[in-house]
Amino acid sequence: MRRTAYERRSGPRAPVTGGLRKLPVQERSRAMVEHVLETATELVENLGYEAVVGSPTLLLEKTGVSRGSFYAFFESPERVLEELCHRQMQSSTEGLTRALKDRPGEQWTEIVDILTGYYTQEHRIPLVRELWVRQNLTERVRTLDELVIEDWAGRVLEQFRQHAPAFDGLTQAHCSVALHALERLVQFAFTDDEDGDPAVLAQAHFMLTHFFAGHAAVSPSC
Repeated sequence: MRRTAYERRSGPRAPVTGGLRKLPVQERSRAMVEHVLETATELVENLGYEAVVGSPTLLLEKTGVSRGSFYAFFESPERVLEELCHRQMQSSTEGLTRALKDRPGEQWTEIVDILTGYYTQEHRIPLVRELWVRQNLTERVRTLDELVIEDWAGRVLEQFRQHAPAFDGLTQAHCSVALHALERLVQFAFTDDEDGDPAVLAQAHFMLTHFFAGHAAVSPSC
């Protein structure tokens, strides 16, 4: 049987890690790594992605870290940004999970409110705008992003399952498509507006609400 494009993407994959060569064990090493990541965040937000990855010495100069110490944990400035992306995605997953868990659970539209609100909140972070909205993502990060969206799709599906039998026909593939569409619309909303174009964000919410309503064959108010 021929597999669909979604099935090919969502099949078993090897774990993809962030940008660290190895995990720091000693307190001094952990502090150094955190210092590098914090400095990189400031540089990306103030100077942009290209300025950081285009200069192999900029991070060394700004952090004051020795070349040997830096390269013990990072292969390049690009790997530093990959680790930043990895951590951002971990933090985002934890935050969304809490938001979904804490919702009242009375109406399924709460899920849409949380998703659109959370995506909007995340894109107000300067680092997210510089890396995700401007598409400054390496292949490794794009792969990580795909894995995170599939993980989120599973969590979203679990929430809709709480409103059975209305969403018995909803699948993880449906949720994945919805999240991909939402991500692109929110990125579009933040292309020229650091607060997010309200008209585009409203349309993103409208699209998501009616998308799920259509798959559930219920009205958006149910």
